Amino acid sequence: METTFRIQFGSLPPGMPFFTRPGSYAVFFNEQGLLGLVRNGEGDYFLAGGGIEPGETKEQAIIREVAEETGLLVKIDAYLGVAAEYFYNADNQRYVNKAGYFFLVKPIGFDPALKVEDDHTLLWLPVEQAHPLMYHDIYRWALDKVRQ
Repeated sequence: METTFRIQFGSLPPGMPFFTRPGSYAVFFNEQGLLGLVRNGEGDYFLAGGGIEPGETKEQAIIREVAEETGLLVKIDAYLGVAAEYFYNADNQRYVNKAGYFFLVKPIGFDPALKVEDDHTLLWLPVEQAHPLMYHDIYRWALDKVRQ
């Protein structure tokens, strides 16, 4: 897995160790052109997605993660690119380099039985309203790519 990225957000204190966590994240819209995003139980806003499991491709991960967080079934339309962001994870008390592989996906169905993330709520907002709410800079980067 890559350890340096062309698009890198955030910074580390000099000499600070970090853990790279690869994940796949989705940008998708409904029929009205509103962006689908997720709000967690703490009130933070994210693009749907998450960690790539061992033995899983980034494409398999995005389909699984969107279903687990929203109940939506999706198909991949385009690969948008990869960006990473250093941040301090207070839960694990260590620095993480969140490596995000971003995809433009299209919702093709809904199965509420697939949604297992009870504290995640799917919201639909205009991109301009969602953009400043995003928890990580890499999510804003991905939204900027689809707005170009």
